[in-house]
Amino acid sequence: MNKIIKLMMHGVAVALLLILTACHSDNDAPSVPAETAVVETLNVDVIVPNDIRSLWQPAIDMVIENLAEAQRTLPRQVKLNLRYHDENAADLEQTVYQLCYPKEGDDTCHLILGPYRSAKAEMILANAAKRRVPVMMPEVTSDEIQRIMDGKPYAWFMTESDVTACEAIMNLCTSYKLRHGALFYSDDRYGNSFRNWFGYMATEFNINVNPQFIRSYKPGQDLTDVFEQIEKACEDDQQPYMVLLAVSDEADYVNLAKQITAARKRLGLVEFEASAVTYFVSDTGDSKAVYSAGVPFYGLSPAAATISGFETDYYTHYKHNAPDGAAQVYDALMIAALGAAKRAGNPTGPDDLTIDGQKVEYRDEPFGPNLSDWMRALVADKSGTPTNWTVDGMNKAFRLLAQGQNPSLSGTTGKLLFDAKMHNTILQTTYWLWYTYGEGDRYPLITFSTHGDDGQVATLPTWEWQKQIREEFDPNIIVNHNLPDVKDRWALVITPSTTWANYRHQADAFSMYQTLRHHGYDDDHIVLICEDNLADAPENKYPGKIYVENPPTPGSPFGDDDDVRKHSVVDYHFSDMQIDDIRKIILGDTDGGRLPHVLNTTEQSNVFIFWSGHGADGRGMCWSDGTGSAVFSGARMRDILNELNQRNGYRRCMLAIETCFSGLIGEAIVGLPDVVAITAANTIEPSKADVHNRELGVFLSNAFSRAFRIAINNNPEITLRDLFYDLARTTTGSHVKLYNDAAYGSVYTLSASDYFPN
Repeated sequence: MNKIIKLMMHGVAVALLLILTACHSDNDAPSVPAETAVVETLNVDVIVPNDIRSLWQPAIDMVIENLAEAQRTLPRQVKLNLRYHDENAADLEQTVYQLCYPKEGDDTCHLILGPYRSAKAEMILANAAKRRVPVMMPEVTSDEIQRIMDGKPYAWFMTESDVTACEAIMNLCTSYKLRHGALFYSDDRYGNSFRNWFGYMATEFNINVNPQFIRSYKPGQDLTDVFEQIEKACEDDQQPYMVLLAVSDEADYVNLAKQITAARKRLGLVEFEASAVTYFVSDTGDSKAVYSAGVPFYGLSPAAATISGFETDYYTHYKHNAPDGAAQVYDALMIAALGAAKRAGNPTGPDDLTIDGQKVEYRDEPFGPNLSDWMRALVADKSGTPTNWTVDGMNKAFRLLAQGQNPSLSGTTGKLLFDAKMHNTILQTTYWLWYTYGEGDRYPLITFSTHGDDGQVATLPTWEWQKQIREEFDPNIIVNHNLPDVKDRWALVITPSTTWANYRHQADAFSMYQTLRHHGYDDDHIVLICEDNLADAPENKYPGKIYVENPPTPGSPFGDDDDVRKHSVVDYHFSDMQIDDIRKIILGDTDGGRLPHVLNTTEQSNVFIFWSGHGADGRGMCWSDGTGSAVFSGARMRDILNELNQRNGYRRCMLAIETCFSGLIGEAIVGLPDVVAITAANTIEPSKADVHNRELGVFLSNAFSRAFRIAINNNPEITLRDLFYDLARTTTGSHVKLYNDAAYGSVYTLSASDYFPN
């Protein structure tokens, strides 16, 4: 693995070290107050549920007290004025709008701390966007939100995404030789983060997953039968299982715990200690209800870095352990205060800021750098004098900033290493691994972190997660079906997507059409099935045009050349299609003239089929925008191609499938002569979107489709083996698969030029 997860046990010696490094020394504290002080007040609007506010309030009080003490003798001071809002309030959206667009006379909102849950983050970030109000999120961990907000200077993520938590859990499972896995997830932003990455991580860590044991959960749903199947499989096969529960609400965890208990009772299993099924829960928010649910759980929670000493100092203050997220809250408020101090101490003024050698300017009002930019500049520069989160450390930082110098700041969560692009997505998180017997308490065991002892980052942002490529092919395969010379080439390009949110599917279909035309296909040999309803959609800021890369800026020399819809000819709108029409089109059946555009292939034809859309978990390709109510299954595709083969209707055939779980299609065609499938994902994992455009509010492409067209356009004569490895390396977030080389021929010698002539 490229990532290294360190395990650290606490001992007496470490605890003593923490006390020595963390506690404030009164002997060293400045004792003479400043006669006059210029105070800058930052209005911080805290948006969290009321119960979470009560958990985080001690950490908030602690950082405010420490900031005040650290600045006590300084002539210029920063004060935080906290204003609280209930995240669960019915009028939250109206409140957030008023904070980001204050009426005349209202106090300005300088910073939003929160929300607590991912479900509210998109709305808050959307309101904050235009005026770039910094939003510091202690525990918003949705990988999709972090990906969408990549490159946004106002969006601060203080905990790594759920990808890291999923990785840590899988790593732990392999340590305990848990070789089989299952997932139950809530069908929302939070749960789907784990669904997006569970199959991927399972593949990386060689954990076997039966697709029927990956289940979405809706509140109140009864999955007792599935838990019973898992417990029984574990007993029958003598194979230990790990089961991850990743749901959004503590009531859901409690309900699932009841179902687990009921499933075990059905099987006559009473004592959990004897069970070979290990249950993990994702971040539960320090929930007493979960710890009292009657089921032993392991769990992970974001915490302070062990070496920082925050946990010890917090316990000294409050006589109890810091709750989940307290360290992230402390660091967020500290960065805000020091960012304001950096702006005030800048020798050339508050509007003159350079980050990574680039002057910070914006085309849209407000044009100059704001608080978020000064905060980013603060954490981006690690070349200065080291300081930390303690009173003395922050006093030193404030003094350096007043002199126009930048400290190398460490926080309660570690060295505050953020992404290199925008410096606002944290790259290191420490997690407590804890255990509960289900009787009311949880017990911290060890800490996990995604950074080494020297603080060097061992991870990348989630959308750049580097996978291991284990696929090997037999170079000695010889398949000789006495194929005739190729006479012509035919292509079917299809996307079932019709909504603006799924823009990328139509964009990829149009882009594949353009790629085929570029490589010599005339329109009569391409059947394009696409709703084509987005070019003139009201959301489209480029009427009549579709882009698969970010649109060119005004005056770009590329002009309309990047418009992938330009000169495209759509043969059928998807809404006019029936699912069996695909069979007729592939087999050349015009249905009495109702389908005038079909593949008129012979035994001398090479056939290429590209499908871009959603996939239904465990079933096939969605015949819709993703509801999964109707699917085009692998069995259906196999039957069609088998019938085409019986009619001598192709010479060679390639399928390129861009859907989640597209490996289901690849597995289905194994054994068909002279057919090869290359898929965006394996059977248990989703594929990933790519290239998000802020202006349009959508992803423009899928990672696999983008990598495929780049590879083909760079070298149409690329061997299938090299094409696979190129796609496997450059398709982020899923495992590209190649199927059926044993019945197709050596991928070391056969090339993509069969379908994409130079």
